[in-house]
Amino acid sequence: MACKTSSGNAQKRCQKAIVTPIRSPKKAKRMMVNMGSLPKTTKSGVGEIDNDLCQPSTSMGPPSPDCKRKTEVKKIMESLRSKLQKMTSTKLTDFLRDKFETLEKDKKKIVGVFGKTGAGKSSLINTILGETKLLPSGNQGACTSVMIQVEANMTNDKYIAEIEFITVQEWEDELSSIFMARTCELGDDEDMDDSNDDEDEDIITAFYGNVGRGKNLEELMDKRCFSNIPEFRSALKKCFLCDTAEELSENICCFTRSDTQNDEPQYWPLVKCITVKVPNSNDLLEHVVLVDLPGNGDCNKSRDEMWKKSVGDCSAVWIVSDISRATSEKECWEILNSTVSLFGNGGECQSLSFICTKTDVIQMNQKDSHTRILTRNKTTKKKVRDKFQKQKEVKKHFSGVKDFFKVFTVSSKEYRMRKHLEKEETEIPHLQEFLRNLNGHHTRTSDYISGAYGILSLIQGAKNSNMTDSKELCQILEKKLKDNLKSIGDSMDESWEVFDRCLSQGVQQSEDSHEELINKRISPRGKKHGGYHQLVKSLCKHDGIYKPKRKKNRGKKINLNESLASCMRSSIDEEFKYFFPNDKWGPIREQIENFTLEATSLIRDHPIWSLHLRFLETEERELKAELICELRKKKKEIYFTLTKSIMDSMHSCYKRASLHTGKDSLKRMKDEIHQHVNNVNIFRKAKDDMLVRLTELKNFIVMQLQSKLERSIEISLKTSDSLFLPDDVTEDYNKIKKLMDCSSTVPFTSMLDPQPTTTAFQSMSGNGKKHVQITAPIDPDPLNLQPALLDSESNDLRGSECLVPTDAGTELNQLSDVAFVKKNRNALIQRVKMVDAIADYLLLHDMIQDEKYEKISKGSTNQEQMRILIGAVQAGGRMSTSAFCVALRKHELRLVEDLEFA
Repeated sequence: MACKTSSGNAQKRCQKAIVTPIRSPKKAKRMMVNMGSLPKTTKSGVGEIDNDLCQPSTSMGPPSPDCKRKTEVKKIMESLRSKLQKMTSTKLTDFLRDKFETLEKDKKKIVGVFGKTGAGKSSLINTILGETKLLPSGNQGACTSVMIQVEANMTNDKYIAEIEFITVQEWEDELSSIFMARTCELGDDEDMDDSNDDEDEDIITAFYGNVGRGKNLEELMDKRCFSNIPEFRSALKKCFLCDTAEELSENICCFTRSDTQNDEPQYWPLVKCITVKVPNSNDLLEHVVLVDLPGNGDCNKSRDEMWKKSVGDCSAVWIVSDISRATSEKECWEILNSTVSLFGNGGECQSLSFICTKTDVIQMNQKDSHTRILTRNKTTKKKVRDKFQKQKEVKKHFSGVKDFFKVFTVSSKEYRMRKHLEKEETEIPHLQEFLRNLNGHHTRTSDYISGAYGILSLIQGAKNSNMTDSKELCQILEKKLKDNLKSIGDSMDESWEVFDRCLSQGVQQSEDSHEELINKRISPRGKKHGGYHQLVKSLCKHDGIYKPKRKKNRGKKINLNESLASCMRSSIDEEFKYFFPNDKWGPIREQIENFTLEATSLIRDHPIWSLHLRFLETEERELKAELICELRKKKKEIYFTLTKSIMDSMHSCYKRASLHTGKDSLKRMKDEIHQHVNNVNIFRKAKDDMLVRLTELKNFIVMQLQSKLERSIEISLKTSDSLFLPDDVTEDYNKIKKLMDCSSTVPFTSMLDPQPTTTAFQSMSGNGKKHVQITAPIDPDPLNLQPALLDSESNDLRGSECLVPTDAGTELNQLSDVAFVKKNRNALIQRVKMVDAIADYLLLHDMIQDEKYEKISKGSTNQEQMRILIGAVQAGGRMSTSAFCVALRKHELRLVEDLEFA
């Protein structure tokens, strides 16, 4: 959809104050923390946050070391790409062009923000981003009615809003359904429930005003009604470019909010989604999108589909509630319970936070206000955690990883004014830190440089060798590929058998209780006979789903298909959480992560192919990352297979039932539904459909690994097209290799990636100090960072490294690594299988010598190799032991977890 820039108010240009960032040791320290080379200082177990660093900078400021490295690599790759475009099309050059396309892809993390009207969502988002008036925040009677996505403007310093509309046909269909409902009411002699009448009028009058009342469909669709928003009929996005956040907020208010106390035109019924782009917010939002979500979907089909997709894509979910009603108010907890299947087993949420707002609103006096606020905050946190522990339907979607559920007590007002609280005590800085960690600059830079290094390795290797002697190496790689694929296939067959058994039990339960499940939805006790007629009619017209349009009834959505699938869903929930967890590695992801051709281990025996093998290593790593993303996507589809299958099986029944009119039509609609479920085996079909999806997932993973790695092996070791490649790239290769070595010695894991990583390497500098590159073990709590180190004398920030005294090893948790290896030495010798991969890692990082590596390789058994390896790393001291633990966690994570929790 194209974008048309708005005129009028959007064209005003206001002067903005430019604030020059001040360089300081503290800011240098923050930069080191952000890029992952230093963890954050702690005091008494609680993270200390420098108030001066919490507020996002109002100017771009100097680029970070990660940004500089990525920019340098991009320049090299863009130059190389332009050369490739001019070259003859061959198998190799076409492959390389595809690799350049893949290199630029970037999937953003989504943070979904839920909360009822008046909870303070908009104010919270504004404050986190250092803005006072960005998203319109509410007055009594107004509420946000559309989904708003907030992301970084990466191109200039303007505030931008892009408004996407539903289609003209969708709006006409929605109006038609309103008129059709009126006609049906007149034609039936049952008592009608008129609870939606006013809401239908609200939708019409919101856009058309009172003049819309009484008009027919043709009059309402007249093009003159849309003269103020020509973009709607032209299928264009409406765009605003503003100099200030306040100006943007004023322009988009009428597109975002339903306001019962405002007589001016409101365009929200026509809006599908709004994207707001904020300048100078790269620190928080370069790779993150904040999404302000309406509570429970939408009656409009396209808005509802977008809402469901956004919820399912959330990496983190924030539930926002006024602190005074955090535990007593039902709505926020109903939102949590009604959406958890979308972001839990049916999604990819790895962090759930309950955010209590307006902590400053309390009866107080100057003497004890500070203490009273903090005391209530502490008490409320405990109450919210206790209530969460009772949410059985929510908890069954997650594995119970420590600190998965967090509670924050925040005050946007106090963050700005600091009348009673210090900035850190408002906990807004904690949420900013959460976003910084999720933003993951260092991880994205490392991934980009690694991909570029793989491409240059392939080009350099192809230029410097022929393909005559690669047959033996290809055979070795192809055998390893075959063995690994068999292992993955066997493992996924086991998961299929588990689901087959659980689903069979679910089918039996469903067949035994389906009448009760149906009656609970369409014949509930205590409801008047006539009052449910319109609900059942609407449910049948919409494939078993009833969505009341009235905002205050949003929590009363009914989905008969989900009810019919509930027994089967319950039968697999625990196993589904085990095989496809969001908050840690599951068996299927572990199989993908452990898959390896061990390409680098072949370099010693095949040195002339070292560049080709390093290319294959990067290809394998990128492919596994792609498959993990696909696994998240496909597991969501698998989880909802049961409901979708039942809806498909019930479609003809719903259609027939919706046609019943006149006397006793409610009874006949209900009978139609009951008879269909009795006569058609919808539950066994749903089971078969899910098992088919699981088989398709296995085939997809195996085929992707096989086809793409076979192609990579063929391209790198069997294709002689080097004459058509760019001229000598040695200089570029060496530059990127140096940058990658600099980046890869500081491996950093996204705070929502459950894979723990610890590393610490050293080298001597000219001033007698050691350069130490480190990251701390990743805690499941994104805000619980480890102690930071900064050279107090030089305050020097040098790319991905810092200068620390040579005795800093005691602060790098090396003692715990030494103790772990010492305690579990015998178990490691007996149980480690990936000895070669661990030895390769240590050799690559100069933690063991060539002679020792050869001695390990000659060991006749894994146990003999491990005895030599452990002896070598223990003799090497704390640094080599810590590096060994990094490799161990990378290749034997399950074993490490078993030993740590034994």
